[in-house]
Amino acid sequence: MSQGANDIAEECGYNSAVEMIMDSLTEEEMKEMLREYLYNDDALYDIAHEIASQQHEYVDWEQVKADAEDAAYQEFRDRQYDDMVGC
Repeated sequence: MSQGANDIAEECGYNSAVEMIMDSLTEEEMKEMLREYLYNDDALYDIAHEIASQQHEYVDWEQVKADAEDAAYQEFRDRQYDDMVGC
């Protein structure tokens, strides 16, 4: 799908569909397109998390706890395996 959009843009004299869109839409239209994209895409959480982490020192403590629990469980499993194989 993306390649087809770029082909269309190239036939219109642009290097890419992104270039064509950015050249053709007003700032308000670009903002509206971004709103629609973010409201309809799973990337919204990732983008919000990245901004919050970088600009507002946000820490997802639940994720930190989950990562620590996963690491502890993996360490437990590794020890069990080592005991089973006699390492």
